[in-house]
Amino acid sequence: MGSFLIGTGVTLVTFYIALIYGNIAIGLIGFAELVLMLLACLYLLIYCRHITADIRIPLTVAEKGKKVTVQLTVDQTMLFPAAKVRYRVRCRNTFAGYARNFWWNGAGLMRGMQCMEKRVVLSHVGSYEYELVKVRIYDLTGLFYVHKKIKRFADIQVLPELDAVAVQVSERVRRYFGEAESYDDFQPGTDVSQIFDVREYRPGDRLQRIHWKLSAKSDGLLVREDSQPLACAVVFLLDMLPQMSGKGRHMRRSREAYAETFLTIAADLVYSMMDAGCPHYVAWQEETEIKRLRVEDEESVYLFLMQFMECQKETAGSLRQRYEQQYRCEHPVHRLELTPELFLVLDGQTLADFGGDNWRQKLEEMELVL
Repeated sequence: MGSFLIGTGVTLVTFYIALIYGNIAIGLIGFAELVLMLLACLYLLIYCRHITADIRIPLTVAEKGKKVTVQLTVDQTMLFPAAKVRYRVRCRNTFAGYARNFWWNGAGLMRGMQCMEKRVVLSHVGSYEYELVKVRIYDLTGLFYVHKKIKRFADIQVLPELDAVAVQVSERVRRYFGEAESYDDFQPGTDVSQIFDVREYRPGDRLQRIHWKLSAKSDGLLVREDSQPLACAVVFLLDMLPQMSGKGRHMRRSREAYAETFLTIAADLVYSMMDAGCPHYVAWQEETEIKRLRVEDEESVYLFLMQFMECQKETAGSLRQRYEQQYRCEHPVHRLELTPELFLVLDGQTLADFGGDNWRQKLEEMELVL
């Protein structure tokens, strides 16, 4: 409604000048301005009731530095057109914790569905949320406009490029068998405390595995299969700093750089341990909860990236203590931790400091021995 406030001010000034000089012609001009403004207001208010808008991103995952298409669609059912429309869009990187607002200019609106495509470059990794906040609709003169709130969203994730880090896995880690709170849903194991399945007896089955109580109720012998605990010899703790407060371009760039550095280091290490044949747990803190994911194949690596980039960080520095308290029954061989200060710590000893500008070179040159 800003244009109507300006128009009202201009009309009042016109009437004031006409009153001072007693000029009827200037008064008629002021009256014409008033009528034009009232008609424009009525026209735009009716127009807003017959227009809908949406935002879409055809892709769900993109590469860093590549162009992505953002589609803005408008559907209006009125017979008369509008001079033009502008889109208020907010782009928020939920992982880095910053947002930017900008206006995109559209063309005039005719009756029916219209689509505008905007090509953007996502230069940082993270989980991006594009929000179509509102549209600004101009009347036929292009002088007056009104806003209509939209609140439509589209998401896209920009993944880091995965580079291998040298990882050596010891026999102790490869042959690790320990307790766990979760069990394999697809194959039996050797944990007698949990039953995986009960099946019919087959020649060669040991008599100790026969489930006598269930066999007595059935026509044949039934054998109990034990569960396989999903224990991991290595736990990787990601204790990332919470989303930093503050405004300005410098602060936004600092948040982007820190978030991208932390995610790239974590992703490379998770991928490299998986590639070296070392199943492991990755744990991080989201709000007041600890989230944990078992990584054992390439699919679980990308699942980790998707979930970790969507996390909302509130606190930092207490992940290791909270994890040990929550999973105190588990005793992994190694605890690997990426601290908020970008130190890589293995079993309490610092392996690398990635806080400098040469963190990528250090990551390429390091060797992780588990």
